[in-house]
Amino acid sequence: MIPRLALGGHEAMAFDLPGHGADPTPVEDVTFSRYVESTVQAILSADTPAIVVGHSFGGAIARQAAARAPGRVRSIVSVASIWPPEGGTLLGCVDGLDPDYLAEILWAEDRRSARLSEAGVRRFAFFRCPPADIESALPLMTAEPVAPYETPLIFPELEIPHYYVECLQDRVIPIETQRRMHAGFPAGRTYQLDTDHGPFFSAPDEFARLLGGIAGRD
Repeated sequence: MIPRLALGGHEAMAFDLPGHGADPTPVEDVTFSRYVESTVQAILSADTPAIVVGHSFGGAIARQAAARAPGRVRSIVSVASIWPPEGGTLLGCVDGLDPDYLAEILWAEDRRSARLSEAGVRRFAFFRCPPADIESALPLMTAEPVAPYETPLIFPELEIPHYYVECLQDRVIPIETQRRMHAGFPAGRTYQLDTDHGPFFSAPDEFARLLGGIAGRD
């Protein structure tokens, strides 16, 4: 996505959350607060106010980070994102997910982390993505710590635009669940991509154009 956004004149940054991708933070040390802190640091490292794009669980992180970096965030874009009602937890959101998808989640013996099986990645997360992208992503799909999903979340009111990008073919966060998330958004703040849960792989050019269009609004 970064070179595609650069072609549109945008400077973009992608970073690994604690315990994800190449970040070495041990699973037992990962908290929701650390996710937010790392995102705030990325926001503050930019020369100008940022547009924060949060994918899936990242939508909740983006909202919290924007509240902790006043004046440094132009807008938030949540992509196929999910968040709980006020005071709820992300773990409480799983009831709306496909049982077949949940059956592909492999739990550690201590039940403090879990990962999506390779079959689950291929069948649910990235089923419309090019095979080469799937192969490159698989080694970076680390175990997901459970602690952040157990954290009760409160979302402060933000006086910045919040956009939502629906992924219409998503098998991880069903479209009905996505639409519950952005119910009540002002008109013109929602967009659609005819993709699976990974639009950055399955429709990167279209996704880049969409983000560029949002950047031009604010």
